[in-house]
Amino acid sequence: AGKALAEALKVNATLEHIYLRGNRLGDEVGTALAEAMKTNNTLQTLWLNENRLGGKAGKALAEALKTNSKLNELWLCSN
Repeated sequence: AGKALAEALKVNATLEHIYLRGNRLGDEVGTALAEAMKTNNTLQTLWLNENRLGGKAGKALAEALKTNSKLNELWLCSN
């Protein structure tokens, strides 16, 4: 389900805020979300707290932020 959401975010043109706290998404989904953030131009806030994201997802998200200028808030507490 998480990967499907990441794929949908690649073409999202309306959704601005996503609250995904506590879903145990893990590194694989976190990395997929990061990849989506490279092309998503509408999402402003992304809550990923308590999702068991590790170093792989963290590094991918950092890379995505280099090209994504729309995302204003990224919450990563307790991962």
